[in-house]
Amino acid sequence: MANSLLVPVDSSPHSQAALEHALELGRAYRARMTGLYVLDVRYLEMPPYLDYSFAFEAVPPTLAPLDVMEKFRVKSERLLNDFREVVERAGLSVETRAEEGVPSQVIADIGDAHDLIVMGKRGEHAKWGRDLLGSTAESVARHSATPVLLVESKPRPVRKALVLFDGSHPANRALKLAADLAVHTAVELRVLTVDDDAARGKATQEEARSYLGPLSLQATYHLLPGRAAKATAGAVVDDPVDAVILGMRGHSALHHLILGSTAEQLMRVLELPILLVP
Repeated sequence: MANSLLVPVDSSPHSQAALEHALELGRAYRARMTGLYVLDVRYLEMPPYLDYSFAFEAVPPTLAPLDVMEKFRVKSERLLNDFREVVERAGLSVETRAEEGVPSQVIADIGDAHDLIVMGKRGEHAKWGRDLLGSTAESVARHSATPVLLVESKPRPVRKALVLFDGSHPANRALKLAADLAVHTAVELRVLTVDDDAARGKATQEEARSYLGPLSLQATYHLLPGRAAKATAGAVVDDPVDAVILGMRGHSALHHLILGSTAEQLMRVLELPILLVP
């Protein structure tokens, strides 16, 4: 279920796209939506001659010049008021919060009280970075105990989603969430298992079939050999989808890792919304 959505906000296109995706889910679930703006306390280490008026986050009021803090306050109020207005026009319940701290930590912590975090892969400083994935989004994905939907800078209707399924506990949780989304939003599911052992892969697929079969949704099943990240990236080229859903960890000897290598690679290479389920 996705009855409560947390949406971190800034002035970036990614943030606006996250809001659009969250609204689509919010309408389907009649969800409560929380807009969150985080003032980054790490900015107090930045040189005093920089203009902070367009920064995403801020510095502690005990050390920051009053005019700088006022700019951040005005900006956060504007962004959160805009968020509230958009959500209220959609007829949904809305809450807004402005917090201080390290953004990824604050987002992950507050996300514990929500069913889903919806955020952009990059923030408003994306134009100065080369990677497809920003450090805040990556850190939230690594530390969140709540499913995280990471989106691109341009919103897109999600009509078909690829679900990467390997039979692991996180993959089963991802499959259940994907099924719930399909029931509520009529998204078509494409269940992909990547395994060099064809017999084992078919058995894994049967697990997915047995769960999805009785439900009122549309699903197809596919089995490919190779490495999961590479096979998945190729699969979405051969048969395009609108989003990818997977567990944050799959079968691995490194069970202590919160984020598995497949999830990490796909976060970085896929220019698609990606839903990560812990």
